[in-house]
Amino acid sequence: MENIQYNEILITKDFEKLFQWYLKSAEGGNSDGQNNLGYCYQFGIGTTKDEEKAFQWYLKSAEGGNSDGQNNLGYCYQFGIGTTKDEEKAFQWYLKSAEGGNSDGQNNLGYCYQFGIGTTKDEEKAFQWYLKSAEGGNSDGQNNLGYCYEKGIGTTKDEEKAFQWYLKSADGENITGQYNLGDCYNYGIGTTKDEEKAFQWNLKSAEGGNNLGRCNENGIGTTKDDEKAFQWYLKSAEGGSSDGQNILGYCYRNGIGTTKNEKKAFQWYLKSAEGGNSDGQNNLGYCYQFGIGTTKDEEKAFQWYLKSAEGGNSDGQNNLGYCYQFGIGTTKDEEKAFQWYLKSAEGGNSDGQNNLGYCYEKGIGSTKDEEKAFQWYLKSAEGGNITGQNSLGYCYRHGIGTTKDEGKAFQWYLKSAEGGNSDGQNNLGYCYEKGIGTTKDEEKAFQWYLKSADGENITGQYNLGDCYNYGIGTTKDEEKTFQWYMKSAEGGNKYGQSSVEYLYRNEVISKFKKNKFKLIQGTKNDDNICCICWKENGCSKICKKYFQNFSRCHDCGNLKIQKNVCLNCKLIEMNYLSKWTSGNYEVDKIIQMSQLDENANEWEIWRWIDYSKFKDIEYLAKGGFGSVWKAEWIDMPEELFGFYNSNQVALKKLKNSQQISSEFLKELIVNFHCRDKYVLPIVGITQDPKTKEYAIVLRYMKNGNLKTYLQQNKILPWKERLWLLNSFIRGLKTIHSKGFIHRDLHPGNLMITEAHDNSKFIRLGDLGLCRPVNEIVPSGTYGVLPYIAPEVMNKNEYTQASDIYSVGIIMWVISSGKMPFEGELYDPELAVAIFNGYRPKINKGTPQCYVELMEKCWHNDPSERPSAEIIFNIFEEWIRDLDETTESALMFLNADQEMQKGDSVSFYSKSTWSETHFISKPLMQHSSAIHKSKLDINKYIGVHSKIFPYDFDKLTSGNNTIDKLIQVAQLNADNYLKIAIRLKIMSKNVSNLWNYTRSRNKRIYYAGDFKDPFSTSISDFDLIKLIGQNTKNPERDKFLLAHTFPEEFSGDAYS
Repeated sequence: MENIQYNEILITKDFEKLFQWYLKSAEGGNSDGQNNLGYCYQFGIGTTKDEEKAFQWYLKSAEGGNSDGQNNLGYCYQFGIGTTKDEEKAFQWYLKSAEGGNSDGQNNLGYCYQFGIGTTKDEEKAFQWYLKSAEGGNSDGQNNLGYCYEKGIGTTKDEEKAFQWYLKSADGENITGQYNLGDCYNYGIGTTKDEEKAFQWNLKSAEGGNNLGRCNENGIGTTKDDEKAFQWYLKSAEGGSSDGQNILGYCYRNGIGTTKNEKKAFQWYLKSAEGGNSDGQNNLGYCYQFGIGTTKDEEKAFQWYLKSAEGGNSDGQNNLGYCYQFGIGTTKDEEKAFQWYLKSAEGGNSDGQNNLGYCYEKGIGSTKDEEKAFQWYLKSAEGGNITGQNSLGYCYRHGIGTTKDEGKAFQWYLKSAEGGNSDGQNNLGYCYEKGIGTTKDEEKAFQWYLKSADGENITGQYNLGDCYNYGIGTTKDEEKTFQWYMKSAEGGNKYGQSSVEYLYRNEVISKFKKNKFKLIQGTKNDDNICCICWKENGCSKICKKYFQNFSRCHDCGNLKIQKNVCLNCKLIEMNYLSKWTSGNYEVDKIIQMSQLDENANEWEIWRWIDYSKFKDIEYLAKGGFGSVWKAEWIDMPEELFGFYNSNQVALKKLKNSQQISSEFLKELIVNFHCRDKYVLPIVGITQDPKTKEYAIVLRYMKNGNLKTYLQQNKILPWKERLWLLNSFIRGLKTIHSKGFIHRDLHPGNLMITEAHDNSKFIRLGDLGLCRPVNEIVPSGTYGVLPYIAPEVMNKNEYTQASDIYSVGIIMWVISSGKMPFEGELYDPELAVAIFNGYRPKINKGTPQCYVELMEKCWHNDPSERPSAEIIFNIFEEWIRDLDETTESALMFLNADQEMQKGDSVSFYSKSTWSETHFISKPLMQHSSAIHKSKLDINKYIGVHSKIFPYDFDKLTSGNNTIDKLIQVAQLNADNYLKIAIRLKIMSKNVSNLWNYTRSRNKRIYYAGDFKDPFSTSISDFDLIKLIGQNTKNPERDKFLLAHTFPEEFSGDAYS
């Protein structure tokens, strides 16, 4: 469409002098000079390119009545060159130019009418203006008129006239006309079919720079006779045509019309390049860059790109920019990269436009300018570039350089995806998955992710893995999840890499393939493990007869079966289930429920195990509700052994379980409902024939619990700590999602599991106290004191938020490596302090984001605590961002660095962990009676609450303050005694009070050096400091002083 006065501009070599002459002419008011000066500014001829100045000079020329200037001004308005895009103004200026008899203006006006640009679409008017332009000798007008006759646009279809006008256009050296004329000869449109002439005209079009001619859609790639096309290109190449040589190289490289031969492709590109063909030079550079048909040589690649670029080839300029951007074959230079991308983009190259947009977006070699980035992405996208279309979609989605518009984002992603761009396909999949700019459709999301992944897009591969992992738009498939995560990881995708690590760390990568191979091998042999009775050899005939060949039952052929019992074969079920019994109907029922669950994994199936199948039974420990033993399971099923890599199990014998109690059944039911990889799995149930005690058979955790793990690992990187917490929260999230509350979370119940490459994760154990949310009733407070939530100690009300409080304390344990409230008695006094907000002291250097989450978890108000789901999402984000430069990632990195600098070993080694601190038991009134009587914590809190509000009904001396002091002294607590003395330093009758309190607490004799300890000559500060030296728990006492009597105590007096 663009037609400028070329004459002298294209033939004069001294462009700078020419520019000066145009400048003088333009400043003198000459409209032609003004138009030509605008052209110089537009294309940087003899001066620096400046589209705004170009626009201004075109405007002066147009306003002076110059029809060329009017046409060029219309072009500026149409495409937003040096001004804001305005198609209506473009149409008006084209109209002025056309009415002034300008054939270019007439052609452009016809185009506006044909496509409704700045005016109402009117094909008849389009035809009339094309006719005027064509009759005026304009080759573009002649080509467009030919097209109207060929397709019957605005006139009667007439292929002979179409041919005639294409011929006129082609003779006028119009490369599009030449291409269309070639089409006429190729298909016999308006003339006799002549493939030789077709080829010749397409070749002329290609030599003139027409991409359609160069990649002739009828001769390369889509022709019904590629071999014939190849022969024409071969003839042209052998005749010395550099264009023919370049195209022939393309044919050999892509196997079009001949056998693919990269070496021959390279040779023909070399001939074309040495003949000065800029396309050949660019393609030769590409061969050297990627080692196509020759040895890879990036320096040579750079040199040929340079020749191509200096020859004005926009592809070569784009590729040269890429070399400078990434230092390929040359020194990295982002400013030069930007300049070459600019040249390429201004030459109309859509790849160059996209790359230039990226430079502006990221500030590469230029000042960051998102609006310019958007404009160049737009040009690239409108030019049909699928990468540019994807980039433009991204801009619309995130509001980069334009107003956020998810609908437009979706549309551009769709164009890019349909064009085959793997990034566009991935982004389109994400839009469908999340409902961005379109209706949510997970099946379509899956399909587009699949296309992207098949196109080797590593992000698409990761997202496809996610689909298989979570069942998004497809069926969950653990093996395919791993397969696609692994492909993504191998391609360098950091999320794929972290996901693979995640699967390994959490034992998600099972022995699937190994077990599958073994099962298939074993189906034809008698020497295998039976799917019915889990015995080797010697099993009943019915077992052998109905043996399953990996997910297919031989009896019914059920392909969906996943476990060792086929639900459709009732005979087999009955035969197998009748062979054993625990002696208790309820226990049998629970075991059978696990065995008949066709969706259960191997490790989720329970069995009744005869006690005689255990050997080397060894006592391990005693807990609040029973004892724990270690044993070897003699004939553990091979599949289970393959999964655990050990036949060692733990036997949890429950107290007084000779008769199955409701509590025992509740624990079984809870474990059944909460089966999960992150919850310590039950593998079966047994009974000791001597003691008649029932025992739950669990996987033996050789790495112990969190307590022992922290003892053995004094220094842990924060990455490992986060992984531990992440797996722990996964287990709790599962329990909460099933509607249960754990009620007994502490390090002793968090079992360490070793996974891939010595990495560790946590399985949540001991669900003995776990109950459904709607079944929790006040029945006493059990657990390990520091981990019991304050509201539980007050009213015995357990909620899921109570578990979250425990999470907060466990976060502190993992961050510090210590036991909470170390050195203090786990007694009622500590319980009261916790109830009033007393918490472990946070280590200096703990990441602030971690501290904030921990404090939310142990908040006194349960409604302020986050859910397990929220905590899990936060941990997931922290882990995912560890390799990024996010704020949280930097916090953890700094914490690791500080830990390495500091005296970390001595810091951790100070902590001593007592077994008694991890036995869940009723909360007792005094440490000396911890095993004797159950504490009524409500009563205890009630007594102390009388102190806090100063409300006493009993025992009065007539003086409220003295009454308070006497009752405090009666409680025999150091910290309250100290408060009492501090409150009544200046009171009357202090001597009697002093003697009384001294007799109640022998340690007060420490102050015996003072004859009159309440003398006004002794400052408040000195007295409190003196007595403060005699306390066991200064941190806690300081907290209670400030918290209990804030209006009468100054924290500074105790510092």
